[in-house]
Amino acid sequence: NLAIRLSEVGRREEALAPAEEAVRLRRELAEVNPAAYLPNLAGALNNLAIQLSEVGRREEALAPAEEA
Repeated sequence: NLAIRLSEVGRREEALAPAEEAVRLRRELAEVNPAAYLPNLAGALNNLAIQLSEVGRREEALAPAEEA
């Protein structure tokens, strides 16, 4: 996704917004159809945790990692 690509080119701070948006969108989808979208939500949460950790926000990264 966009967050991963931004992070790969060193734009880690910029990667946070798309990672957060991905979680928000997948959370909405999972509320409508959990069986289909909970795995996607878990992946998005994991990506957000990675992005937060990469910018030094390791304490904040724990919540999405644990939820995933």
